Amino acid sequence: MVEAGWSRQVKRFAWLMAAALCALPQFYINAYASSGEARRYLSRYEVIPPTASRVVVCHGFGCKFKTVVGLNGGDIQTLRRILAKGARSAQAEVSAVADAVSWFERRIGAITGTNRRTPRAGPDQSGLRSEADCIDESVNTTALLILISDLRLLRHHEVDGPASRGYLVDFRYPHATAVIRDVQTGALWAIDPWTKSNGQRPDTLPLERWMRGS
Repeated sequence: MVEAGWSRQVKRFAWLMAAALCALPQFYINAYASSGEARRYLSRYEVIPPTASRVVVCHGFGCKFKTVVGLNGGDIQTLRRILAKGARSAQAEVSAVADAVSWFERRIGAITGTNRRTPRAGPDQSGLRSEADCIDESVNTTALLILISDLRLLRHHEVDGPASRGYLVDFRYPHATAVIRDVQTGALWAIDPWTKSNGQRPDTLPLERWMRGS
């Protein structure tokens, strides 16, 4: 029992160290990134940019596993229909983006095995194919955002580089999120599905508020 408990503590510490190292480089880009940074973020995890016919999906924590998910004309039409609801205003587009992420999570979940992933997955789920940490989720959400941007479905926002918070030294767990930027006001929005069950609407809130979270 003592040995098993010690093993869990070692695993938790190793996970925290890895998560902190993953999050730290993002500290410098969370407020001033561009769509170029979003693409470089994918490259960092050796994820090729999405196309209208396929997207690479990360899972298993830190992109340990990568699954190529094929997309078809019906998928693209679904995205067009969802994002059309956001055409009237920037706020409506944030809501439409959240709907698109929710749809995308359901679309990929059955293929990657993450359809029952654990919300706020931590060290106990690390390394499991059926789970996803915030790095996986920020990569996958950023890939989707790049896709809908490339399809010219965003009118009021552009894709920004992911942001991170928490570096252990401030007594918060490291955490990352995908980000979009209002093209008129420059306002940044966090799009964060990691806190929710697969397919639920992600957290969508101003990045300033997200950065204050824990």
